Amino acid sequence: MRRVLIVGSGGIGRRHIKGFLKTGRAALAIIEPDAGRRQGVSDEFGITESYDRLNDADLSSFDLAVICSPAHTHVAIMRVCAEADLPFLVEKPLSVTMEGVDEVCALVEEKGLFARVGYIRRVANEFRTLHDQIAGGKIGVLKLAYLNTSQEFPKYRPDFQRTYYARPEMGGGAILDAASHLFDLLIWLMGRPTDVTCMYDRMVLEGTDTEDTCLVTIRFESGAMANVTINQFQKRNAATFEFIGTDGNLLIDHSVLRFTDDDSGKWSEEHDFMAGLVPVEAHQERFAMQANALLDALEGKPCDLATLEDARLNLLIALAAKESWLEKRIVAIAR
Repeated sequence: MRRVLIVGSGGIGRRHIKGFLKTGRAALAIIEPDAGRRQGVSDEFGITESYDRLNDADLSSFDLAVICSPAHTHVAIMRVCAEADLPFLVEKPLSVTMEGVDEVCALVEEKGLFARVGYIRRVANEFRTLHDQIAGGKIGVLKLAYLNTSQEFPKYRPDFQRTYYARPEMGGGAILDAASHLFDLLIWLMGRPTDVTCMYDRMVLEGTDTEDTCLVTIRFESGAMANVTINQFQKRNAATFEFIGTDGNLLIDHSVLRFTDDDSGKWSEEHDFMAGLVPVEAHQERFAMQANALLDALEGKPCDLATLEDARLNLLIALAAKESWLEKRIVAIAR
């Protein structure tokens, strides 16, 4: 039984708590500064060990930390974990600026410490299958990608104006919060980004200081290109991910993976990975899958969850996207 410290017990923290408990392989403790929330979470999940500050916990007694605090606190907490030789998963995005990011990444590397970042789609069966098919050459050489995840965000998070989402300095907005997931998929599937251009705006959602819409174009070292489109006000819930190679196309539409290698207008292969499942339950199951992957990694097994370097590149894309629109130019990603 591994001892896992959950740092922050808000919405994402609760998902991690449920995920680790489902594995049956972890004993949990929480860090939560809000006394009411700390007591409520402890009572709900039967957690008997809790603290209001990170410094109150004996980090040497834990096998893994899961950092679920707001993004602007990530670097400081990662540094504390690294200095204590405590492996960790940090939620996305890695941070909201590059301040301190390279230093903490270097410290983790110097210590040879296990660290990953919580891009949950990497454990989803449809995306793992997509990854394997692209890597196996099913569509030839990957050249283009078109990704669109758009929805009526207030329907799913009616409290969005009172959360981190409303504040760019805490990692909110369409680019740092939502598009970050798509940037990770592109890094995983297409490699290192080299150039970024973007337009973005707050077009509809009132009561925030963040953008609700972005159009981002990225070029990669391979020469491949990708377009990421997000708006957070449309009524139809869209989640489409199309990858175009020299020999065919692969498309994920929500949970359905499709393939074609001709111009008939019909998909020659199609599989729904959510058939017979309840979407909310299936999404929560991904956190158990991720938790098992982390616990397996602590035992020395391979782990292809996002690395700190993947997340560092991801953050560079997000910051370059914002810079591109503000300065009206294409922004190069520094090596």
